[in-house]
Formats: sequence, structure tokens, C-alpha cells
Amino acid sequence: MRVCGCEISASEVRLAVAYHDDEGGVEMLRLKTTRVVLEDDTSEADLRSVLADLQQFSRDHEIDVCVIKTRAKKGRMAGGAVSFKIETLIQLVEGSKTKFVSPVTLSHYAKKGLDEYPEKLPVYLKNAFLSGAYALTKPGFLA
Repeated sequence: MRVCGCEISASEVRLAVAYHDDEGGVEMLRLKTTRVVLEDDTSEADLRSVLADLQQFSRDHEIDVCVIKTRAKKGRMAGGAVSFKIETLIQLVEGSKTKFVSPVTLSHYAKKGLDEYPEKLPVYLKNAFLSGAYALTKPGFLA
């Protein structure tokens, strides 16, 4: 099973694909594409283009589930409108389910549940990888 961890920041989604290796550990698939950017959220063509890019990414890497790190809907740390449009586009990707995981859960998992990060993991993909790794290791999460 392959899980795509997604972290949405401003007008981009960062993508990290996690899977179980032969020993049952969590590994990250090395990818050329690790970000998809929504240039103009008022352009129907741009929205369709991002959806098409996400669909193609999902097909190319055989993604079963996308796991999105949630953002606050209200308050000082609330996500922007563009980020919620991107979230919706991820949910519309055909052939894969979408699950959500909270930042607090990911923080706890990083401290207590994760043995180690993959070698040479770019800093900007840390939370995306954590989302995917958490989904793979948490019993019942993907059910």
C-alpha cells in the first residue's frame, strides 16, 4: 500500500509517498515531483490543471490513500481560502481515498512513534512524510 502524505501551505501542496519496506518499516519513495502549486485560484483552467496534476501523480505512483495534515478553520492560525481549495482538489482525485490527521497527532507521533526519518529527507517534506508514515503505522486509520 502506498500513502501520499500531503501538507498544504499557502498555494502549494507538498507530497511525500510512504510505503512499507520488506521488513515492515516505513520508507519514502524518492520522487521528482514533490510539490504542486496553484498559481491563480480564480482561474478555472488553473484549478483543472492542478486537479489533473494530482490525478496523474496518483496514477503514476499508485497512491491508495492521501493523508492531509489539517489546518485550523478559524482563528489566528487559520488556513487561507486557497489552501482549502487545494484540499478539495485532493479529495476529488479519483482512485484514492482521503484521510485527515491533526498537527497535534503528528507532533506526538514524531516524538514517540517514529523510529527515524528517511535519509536525506528535505525539511519542507517533513510534515508530508509524517502524515503518510502515521497513516501506515496507526492500526485502523486506513480502514
